[in-house]
Amino acid sequence: MSKNIAKARIAYDGPALEQGTIDVRELAPSLLAFADLVDNVNKVLGGEQKIQVLLNQDSIQKGSFDITTILQYSLIQQVQLFVSTADQNGLSSIMTVLGWGAIGEGIVAGIFTFIKKIQGRKIKAVEEQGNKVTVTLSDGKTIVTSQNTFNVYLNINCRQSIDRVLAPLQTEGIDTFELRDPKQSTNKQAIESIDKTDVPYFKAPPANSAENIETFPEQEMTVKITSVTFEKGNKWKLTDGNNTFWATIKDEKFLDDVDKGNIAFKNGDMLRIRYHIQQIQKGKTLSTEYTVTKILEVKERPEQIKLDI
Repeated sequence: MSKNIAKARIAYDGPALEQGTIDVRELAPSLLAFADLVDNVNKVLGGEQKIQVLLNQDSIQKGSFDITTILQYSLIQQVQLFVSTADQNGLSSIMTVLGWGAIGEGIVAGIFTFIKKIQGRKIKAVEEQGNKVTVTLSDGKTIVTSQNTFNVYLNINCRQSIDRVLAPLQTEGIDTFELRDPKQSTNKQAIESIDKTDVPYFKAPPANSAENIETFPEQEMTVKITSVTFEKGNKWKLTDGNNTFWATIKDEKFLDDVDKGNIAFKNGDMLRIRYHIQQIQKGKTLSTEYTVTKILEVKERPEQIKLDI
């Protein structure tokens, strides 16, 4: 198959579909939403070429509403891609983000799987390393995904399209939405399955709650301790001499030593730290989060000689 053509297979299943029929009023908006999702994912990934999403009618399977769609560039755009140095793996990247592809062991590549694994929990921290993103959830568990998938997760247009793709699951008798293998049309085994109980996790957030998170590279600096907390998870107040800020301490060995009394602090003690900054834009507001990943050195306050005057 051409690099400029790909197939994506989706299915809706449940008792109402056993005869291979579905109300077109339930189907049409979800298919349009899937086409919008492809378009929005393409934009997030930086694609400049318009992608056509065509319905392969011969692929419709009975017993569920099983549809294979064809994703392709227009003929003119295919010629432009052929004669240019443009990225011809655009469709491959889109397919991977949608769920028909893999990146590496332990990495969640597909957006549907990523959202399902989050299960509505709040993301508390984000660490970016190359093309991988590790998110830490409110219960402390982590999920590793790709930068592309995480960018799609943060995009409100993509989230709204996903919400509409799953809208038929709100209809009685339609129980699941599935990604299936387009290369094996008779194989009904799901690559990923979303059921009615999962739908709340996929609800698109309000547009004004969309977050844009930017993580800056790690740096080192010396700071003075302004306020110490011994409650796990609470932030420490630090100052670099010009700016005062609250920081989350992630160095577990250091915290353990503090908890056991192996390290004690006096007024004026300083820390040499390795840290990174995250800037979070939510609507019109901007906030900055400091995270200390390693305490490199504890610098005790120098004791002054008392002059006998």
